[in-house]
Amino acid sequence: MLETIRQFIYAYYIHPITHDTGYNPVNTITWALLLVLCLFLALKLLKQLDIEVDESFIAALAPYIFVGASLRVMEDAELFSPPLSYMLITPLIYFLLFFCCVAILTISVELSRSNKIRNYVKNYNVPLGVVGVMWFFVNLTILLRKEEIILPWVFFAVIGISGMILLAIYVIGAKFDVNFLIEKLNVSILAAHLFDASSSYIGIDLLGYGGKHVIEGIIVKYLGSAAEMYPLKLGILIPVLYLLDTRFEEEERELKNIVLLALLVIGLAPAVRNTLRMVLGV
Repeated sequence: MLETIRQFIYAYYIHPITHDTGYNPVNTITWALLLVLCLFLALKLLKQLDIEVDESFIAALAPYIFVGASLRVMEDAELFSPPLSYMLITPLIYFLLFFCCVAILTISVELSRSNKIRNYVKNYNVPLGVVGVMWFFVNLTILLRKEEIILPWVFFAVIGISGMILLAIYVIGAKFDVNFLIEKLNVSILAAHLFDASSSYIGIDLLGYGGKHVIEGIIVKYLGSAAEMYPLKLGILIPVLYLLDTRFEEEERELKNIVLLALLVIGLAPAVRNTLRMVLGV
């Protein structure tokens, strides 16, 4: 019995990390449930720190999505060796970044509330965001020193395709007064997932990359093209954003924003990673 459990854990959880083979149905469901648990724990922690989860806070955290994605590409480029490289593979990289963000946020809060320097650091979001931006540029500099830009057109293609679709959605939302489609945070989330869909389409259909996500693999296997990610993502995301906009009361705004932050991470992190990998030919 114990040997069976051990083999199950290794097959579905350990080997996908140590061999970087991607996702399977078992660990996908597990990581999704773990994400839900982490969202509630994160909300309680933020309340404990007296942090307001608003658009400014989400904007300050956004650079860390780029940090995580660039660290993931550094692992793809084999700039790290085991066991350190294992920490840069899902889900361990999310825990790593979570603890780093908590540490940086705690220091930022203390700086903003310190009697000695609060005149210089009045808002904890400022140092939090600045550190994230600097960290990302350090990662990007290391990558560009170690790897060459092979396919620069990929960056413009991902932005261009996503931008045209996003513009069409925004115009429709503005014309027919569908307010949730033109709210800044919702637009950012739609953009992130369209970037992800575009990077998957270009990588899988045009450049021969393989998808590591379960749903992505099923779509390519049975429908023959990663372009189907566009209607799938929009077909799920737009109703979800509508429900978040209409079903959450004002007093539940912080919970709503935590969910929106999670949606942003889920879309933007793989989009940045995929695009960087293709541009650098990793």
